Amino acid sequence: MEDLKDLSSTDSPVGLPQLTAESISYLLKAAKWGKFLAILGFIVCGLLIAGGIMMSFVLNIVSDEMVPLNMPFPPVILSVIYILIAGIYLIPVIFLNSFSNNAIKAANLPSTENMTTSIKNLKNLFVFVGVSTVVILALYTIILIVVGTAAIFSF
Repeated sequence: MEDLKDLSSTDSPVGLPQLTAESISYLLKAAKWGKFLAILGFIVCGLLIAGGIMMSFVLNIVSDEMVPLNMPFPPVILSVIYILIAGIYLIPVIFLNSFSNNAIKAANLPSTENMTTSIKNLKNLFVFVGVSTVVILALYTIILIVVGTAAIFSF
């Protein structure tokens, strides 16, 4: 009884799956779509960075006219936030691009090394998205608690 392995565990594989021609075809299609999305992601990151830099110049020029808005912080902080968002968004785009490039190489040239690198980058992409989702949900929860508490005590 003690020798039986728990087959529901995902930590270690029981056997190695074999890639068929159909699964390679699916992997190649997924990699091509991933490449498309990665290119779009790089374009969006570039636009965010350019927008952040331009916003810095524009907001400094029109800051005198914005006095009625009573901004509680310098306008440059908005441009820094845009550039930080672009930097954070760039990380999963790089993982997706690397997955796509290596998967296409592995599908065209039967290479175990490229396939391993491809799957590793896909894992890194999912880990980053998962961790960032947990962080965002935690921030939403904290904000909801703070706003709810402030609303209760304001009455």
